[in-house]
Amino acid sequence: MTASPLIRQGVVDTVSRLCRAFDERDWIAMRSCLTDTLDTDYSRFRGTPPARLTAEEFVRLRQSGLAGLRTQHLCFNHLIAVEGRRAHCRCDFIIHRWPVQTDDNRFFHTYGYYHYGLINAVEEFWVIDSITQFAIHSDGSPELHGAHRSMSGTPPNKPPEPTPVGTVA
Repeated sequence: MTASPLIRQGVVDTVSRLCRAFDERDWIAMRSCLTDTLDTDYSRFRGTPPARLTAEEFVRLRQSGLAGLRTQHLCFNHLIAVEGRRAHCRCDFIIHRWPVQTDDNRFFHTYGYYHYGLINAVEEFWVIDSITQFAIHSDGSPELHGAHRSMSGTPPNKPPEPTPVGTVA
């Protein structure tokens, strides 16, 4: 069912608040956007299986994964369907990531779309109970993101050491 403008705006506001919470490192605001437990699926980005997490676990994982980074989460082209007190939101995203040190010119940007499941908590206030990320493409240095750091061993605020001239990497 197509959402009324007021319901649609409430859903978009919740998704936007979540994105802003990432960028402002406002972990309390992030938690307020979530149900006590939520289903997550970041398998197309992290290669990890879908999981049910507490909201506190979700926030803690984001704190760790984004340590040492500046970010900009952009969500747009929201498509919303409502069934009673449940809503589904599909939106496109671009996530920009840079090291906090401005002299480090590395970046890691990801493009794709999300599927959010939301529950109507009170009137136009919605909370997220499921997140599925469909990462289509990424550019840059994946070791900047916490989900990929363990694969490279490079901390987010330290560029990789250059290979000395005359050696094979």
